[in-house]
Amino acid sequence: MPNWASSSALKHFQVGETIFSEGDPGDWAYIIESGRVEVAINVDGQPFPLSILTSGDVLGEMSVMDTAPRSASARALEETVCVAISSQQISERVQDADPVVKLLVKTLLHRIRSTPQVASTKQLSMPTELPHQLPADNNRVLDKMRLESELREALENHQLRPHYQPLVNIQTCQILGFEALIRWFSPTRGRVSPGEFTSIAEETSLIIPIGQQTIQQACHDLMQFQKAYPERPLFVSINVAPRQLAKKNFLCNLKVVVADYSLRPAQIKLEVTERVFMEDLTALDTLQNCRKAGFHVALDDFGTGFSSLNYLTRFEVDGFKIDRAFVQEILTNQRAQILLKSMLAMAHGLSMQTVVEGIETPEQLKIVQESGCDIGQGYLFGKPLPFDQVLLLLANKLGLQPS
Repeated sequence: MPNWASSSALKHFQVGETIFSEGDPGDWAYIIESGRVEVAINVDGQPFPLSILTSGDVLGEMSVMDTAPRSASARALEETVCVAISSQQISERVQDADPVVKLLVKTLLHRIRSTPQVASTKQLSMPTELPHQLPADNNRVLDKMRLESELREALENHQLRPHYQPLVNIQTCQILGFEALIRWFSPTRGRVSPGEFTSIAEETSLIIPIGQQTIQQACHDLMQFQKAYPERPLFVSINVAPRQLAKKNFLCNLKVVVADYSLRPAQIKLEVTERVFMEDLTALDTLQNCRKAGFHVALDDFGTGFSSLNYLTRFEVDGFKIDRAFVQEILTNQRAQILLKSMLAMAHGLSMQTVVEGIETPEQLKIVQESGCDIGQGYLFGKPLPFDQVLLLLANKLGLQPS
């Protein structure tokens, strides 16, 4: 069985190379990208082929799911490339599945494993090549697994980098800080949409190391920004997922990183969605402890959920960000303007800081300014920028006056 030092998503096998052997532990499952693979079992001391798998087919998944030894062997019939899926990736999905689905999977695996082994080759048919084209739903699932494997490799190779979108004083348009927005430029896929890969990260434990790496990089970069722009303190807003907050060492690690870069807790603003209030109490306790330690906590996408107001009465936060959906309609919808002003007035009554995102035109800016917002964000002030462009912007003291 291959022993890989790297966790690279793609595995290459030469002609005749063994992918796994009967009796091996089930550490990996595979999706065939290209090539052909023969699956065989041992009959009377001789390998007997069961099937020939081709591009798009999956193999080795049963042993990964039920942790039983391999019941068959697999070897490459020609030069073959596979996406390797670790047992951790699969076990996370099984554990998160609906209890009924888990029961059905467990029952199915038990029935397959309980099928009597054949006694001789007379009871077997010669292998057949499976169809190349899988149903569309299967292809979507497989592509998601490929993307997850590539995301794990991207994390290891530091391909995920934060870009920074300016947050400005809504009245003066002066830079106050930045929101760190993770970006992924894949060598094979090009630019991957954040919505595409962050959803996968949040469904798995990947969000924890990605989040930690983002915090580390954002604090390092903020230290550099502050050196280039010493006239006033800057801050960085970082999106934090419920899974991160559920880790008991989250706050301890955050304090260490902030201290390492000579920053103050007040310069780090943690943005959470209302999903965090639906998680276990550990995440909520962590949030409150972050506030006690001096970190700023803000509710993101305010106004888009069903219970935003209810959460504000039950949990203390330092501010909230009004979703771009309200800004997009304020020029044509009087009710949207009234709602925006009402939310801002409520925030000020609760001594909360407000951010309005999605400001793209001078006309929108004028209405938001008149509504009493504190901080603005949007393409009118700047798109998310990589580190070097932000550093240049601050070092040259370029203004952000809207055009």
